[in-house]
Amino acid sequence: MGSRPALRDIANLAGVSEATVDRVLHGRPNVRQQTAERVLRAAGECGYLAEEQIARLMRPERLRLTVVLPGTANPYIRTFNNELRIWAQARDRGARLHSFMVESLDAAALAGALRRLGKRSDAIAFFGVDHPEVRDEVDRLVTAGKRVITIISDITDSRRHAYIGIDNVAAGRTAAFLLARLNPHRKGKVAIVAATRQYRAHVERELGFQELILRDYPGVAFAETIEGRDDPQVNAKLTLDLLDRHPDLCGIYNVGGSSAGIGTAVRQAGRATQVALVGHGLSRDTLAMLEEDTMLAVLTHRTQTLLEMLVDTVHSSVLPGHLPMQIIFPTNVPNI
Repeated sequence: MGSRPALRDIANLAGVSEATVDRVLHGRPNVRQQTAERVLRAAGECGYLAEEQIARLMRPERLRLTVVLPGTANPYIRTFNNELRIWAQARDRGARLHSFMVESLDAAALAGALRRLGKRSDAIAFFGVDHPEVRDEVDRLVTAGKRVITIISDITDSRRHAYIGIDNVAAGRTAAFLLARLNPHRKGKVAIVAATRQYRAHVERELGFQELILRDYPGVAFAETIEGRDDPQVNAKLTLDLLDRHPDLCGIYNVGGSSAGIGTAVRQAGRATQVALVGHGLSRDTLAMLEEDTMLAVLTHRTQTLLEMLVDTVHSSVLPGHLPMQIIFPTNVPNI
């Protein structure tokens, strides 16, 4: 009696890699439908799978994945939500994606949305507000057998399964490096604009920023952090006040969104050539600011990479690494 066929036998017969065979046989995403069918036919031909097993794998049950995002004036979040919906309609990645937007800074509203949406979802991913009420709801969802993943901004001390996003401390250090090295005299003041310190991502970016400034650039002073709730009008007003208080300000790092309000204030104050701005999230407003030289750089990531990693993580117990961070300058602006 011959030995049982191995993955390499199926791979050779189907003309694919053993890794692709493994993904198909375990029902994991990111394999083209035609390729998956070819692998399953090969598995049947060589006797690795019975007909009923092939039929089941041909019609896998797709998990319901719900993504919860902050309902904010931040253009990047709206862009991300639009890209998510287009991607979900165009790709079959082993999950049915649905997205919802809730009040961004209301922990009770977010916890309520997680509770309500979690009941009819197999997995739930959300942009986290770091609050005990949210953490408690996350733990209840995990206890109920739901897979819970934070995206872009993590939360502390919860049982969530994974975080998918960039290394925010490293992002803060990167922004500090850019602003300090741009200043030829390595003197002056720099400031931070955040939405709220309830976003762990914003806190981590600020920590990384201040760490590098204090350690490597003693001539650069940290002025202060202002919180504009990712509202462009609030950001504009607070930035004008900031510029009045600090006439020697040479750089601003926006750890959140709605950079357009900050740019408006800097131009209105006549300080656009004196104050460099680094921000997050490539969207139409930050793209325009790069092209008109109002922003020095935008720190961001590929939305499709995040979504692919998200769906992979729903199906896998392997924890993902940080998303690759992109730095967009006026010289390498992509088409969006």
